[in-house]
Amino acid sequence: MVKIHEILALKNFGSFRLIAGANGLDRMISIGGFIDHESVEELKESNLKNQMIFSNLPMIKGHPEEIVNYVEALILGQTECFALKTNLFKEFPEEAIELANKHDYPLFLFDEIFMDQLIRDVDQVVNLGRLLAKKIEIIEKIQSGKLSSYEIKNCAYEMNRYFKERIMVCLMKRSETNTAMFDIKTARTILGKNSSIIPIDDTYMVIYSSHDEDIEENTVIQKLGLKPENYHIGVSTIANDLGLLGQLINESRTALKYAFYKDESVISYKSIGIYQILIPLLDQPVYGKFYHDMIEKIHEYDKLHQSDLFTSAVAYINSDGDIKKTAELLYQHVNTVRYRIRKLKSILELENYPGMQYETLALAIHLYELDKNRYKLNLL
Repeated sequence: MVKIHEILALKNFGSFRLIAGANGLDRMISIGGFIDHESVEELKESNLKNQMIFSNLPMIKGHPEEIVNYVEALILGQTECFALKTNLFKEFPEEAIELANKHDYPLFLFDEIFMDQLIRDVDQVVNLGRLLAKKIEIIEKIQSGKLSSYEIKNCAYEMNRYFKERIMVCLMKRSETNTAMFDIKTARTILGKNSSIIPIDDTYMVIYSSHDEDIEENTVIQKLGLKPENYHIGVSTIANDLGLLGQLINESRTALKYAFYKDESVISYKSIGIYQILIPLLDQPVYGKFYHDMIEKIHEYDKLHQSDLFTSAVAYINSDGDIKKTAELLYQHVNTVRYRIRKLKSILELENYPGMQYETLALAIHLYELDKNRYKLNLL
């Protein structure tokens, strides 16, 4: 099924004029339909559910007052919208418009296009929508973690029988400043039949496969001529086993989340270090208590003593534990920074973590910062 506004993006629907029901353009269409002789009573008994109906209403020629009865019957029949060809009637009666607006039922007028062509266009898009839904279903199955390598390969070949063993995955989302549409049709032609491009909500998943042993992280970006600043892009590692597709998809999603978190354009999974572990942790209910108790202790101390140990802790972690760099970042004396770090260790009782004091503080800070930016990650 596809939404009405997606149908309106087709070439032959460019001249359609929306007359009523503007709030109903997200209605889902399963097929195109045509009426040319049915009476109102017959319409009420027909199975027209989820159809986009076209007609010039020849059965009531010369009786425009009857149009409202047909609109009412189509609404009761659970059709999704009605498009009237204007060779017999040039407009909808006001009563029909009011009825359609009341039910958020779109009414359209159109002129010269053949109705059978419009129905073919609708059905073609619906069929493409079914194929896309099937591919997304396969991707979800591959990512479930419940399939063996052999089963993942079979699922991948069901999605695209031309996949090769050497693969990588890119997950792309347009930046907020990029208003240009991503041309999927052209991109598919460029990448060839060995690859797949799957739109999922407002992101695009590219599964790139090739015989070429020289695939690189930026291969897809270069081939498509993308301007990185127009996108956030997460790139997986490169594998020689199609059975690892589920892992690569998860890698690209984690890399894309990191790109959003850091407001970067192109991020490869292998470049994000410990965030390979931290970002997936956000989906686990147990991670919060680990960092929350530690961060709260620092905040409580700062509030009680009117200090700013938390800022020192963040600077210390961002400086990789280098006291001199931390002091430069904070414009503080080195001895002042040393005192603050000792105080942090005392407050958090980090002596209870021999050999892991820095790592424990760093993990708490990173998780806190990630959770603070969770709204960005939830966009994906």
